[in-house]
Amino acid sequence: MGGLRLAMVVVAALAAPAPPQTAGTADAKARAAFDSAMGALRDGHRVTAARLFREAIEADPRFVAAHEQYIETRQDESRPEIEALYEGWAAAHPDNPVYEWGLAKIAGNASHAAEAHLRRAIAIDSSFAPAHADLAMVAELKGDSRAVLDSLKRASDLDPSNAAYAFRYAYATKAVDPAASNRLLQQVADRFPGTDEGARALYWATFEMTDVPAKLAIFERLRTAFPPEHSFWSESAMNDYFDLLTAVDPGRARALAADMQDRIRAASERKIWDECAAYASALAESAELRAKGDGRAALRRLDGVKPPRGSLDETPLGIARAAALEAAGDRDAAYALLLDLAVKAPSDAAARELTRVGAALDRDPAADLRVRREAASTPAPPFTLRAYPGDANVSLADYKGRVVLIAFWYPSCGPCRDELPILQRVLDKYKDRVAVLALNVRPDEKDLAGAFLANRRFGFRLLETTGDWAETTYGVTGVPATFLVDDAGRVVLRPRLVPTARYERMFELQIESLFR
Repeated sequence: MGGLRLAMVVVAALAAPAPPQTAGTADAKARAAFDSAMGALRDGHRVTAARLFREAIEADPRFVAAHEQYIETRQDESRPEIEALYEGWAAAHPDNPVYEWGLAKIAGNASHAAEAHLRRAIAIDSSFAPAHADLAMVAELKGDSRAVLDSLKRASDLDPSNAAYAFRYAYATKAVDPAASNRLLQQVADRFPGTDEGARALYWATFEMTDVPAKLAIFERLRTAFPPEHSFWSESAMNDYFDLLTAVDPGRARALAADMQDRIRAASERKIWDECAAYASALAESAELRAKGDGRAALRRLDGVKPPRGSLDETPLGIARAAALEAAGDRDAAYALLLDLAVKAPSDAAARELTRVGAALDRDPAADLRVRREAASTPAPPFTLRAYPGDANVSLADYKGRVVLIAFWYPSCGPCRDELPILQRVLDKYKDRVAVLALNVRPDEKDLAGAFLANRRFGFRLLETTGDWAETTYGVTGVPATFLVDDAGRVVLRPRLVPTARYERMFELQIESLFR
């Protein structure tokens, strides 16, 4: 059931900026004002909240969390006013780094201005951890992985009790050493047991793992050490745990669903776990009937069964239905079902079954897949765009004869930045058989785009366009958006790029199905 919360979880963890700074205050008056402000904010009283955050700041000018909330509460409605306020504070109190740090927050994605303010904050006080942590965000926009790690390591060393810094450092290490990142993420859970950041670290430790037993062990640790009824991240992980178990052990999936039924009390979530329990029971019981040689009963047991709401992995149910059809003596129907599954959501498990059943029927699955994909394809809209650095014009037609990935993105888009490594791994694996055209839809981020790709050593052709052009020509209304174009210049599909082992392998199989 990895799709249940997948989009929300990815946005929350990858696209969002760092969590609110946790630097607190020893001043009782400042703390009381801050707590009252947070209550007002929850009730929708932004003006009152802003006034109370300001009172907390006046009681303790170094109260970082109060500054952050004050800026976020007021910035959208009065940015020039709040910028002038912080500039005045910075001039009047040149020994307090929090004001320069606040100006960096106000600058936002204007990375040059933000970086200048952060470096001034560090010059005032080199032990001011929030400035080092936010400097990592600036470095990330440039694609400078080493600078990201250096800044986050410094922040974490300065504030070792800050679980958010520890998590961010462990997660960012993935860009240079995925294995080390996985170890560090698990160490975050060791250092911060029972915390939301500990659960978050374990969740992301599982995300790209291909070692199924190790992945199952981490899921089980999450279930027992970070009770899912008390943790968003642990509950989200149980969805992925269930998905994995339905593929490898439907009986254990059924037991997990029953456990979650006992734990979860929210009506909407409880209903989904009820669906999961019914789904896992159907898969397990159908397998038991097949083992007894009763293919027709196994097939009937799956009548009307659907994956739980939000589940994006239909492979276990598809394979189970095909196996029941074959056991019932209808191998042609089993092949047709497996072919549909391989087109819609390819996986190695489905490919193995398709190849096996196809051999028994003297069919060529690769040829059948190609026919199906070509039938559903549409001509890719032609284009000629300016490449940079440099002034060369690049046309889609230049790549005819190769599989092409057209990626619409821009540097300050967090989900975009996290999809690009997937595209690079495709280039590394398939080399000259694939080309990636990275179309930056934000001309104002042109320099940032070039620096990002160069620093990350991505081998894409960077092209300049606009959001309007992307929408008019390719129907793109939001980024990231990727189009898979075959060697004849036809759009075959818009793949879903998610940094998980299952989705990356699905993406590879989609590409491989286009090779001749």
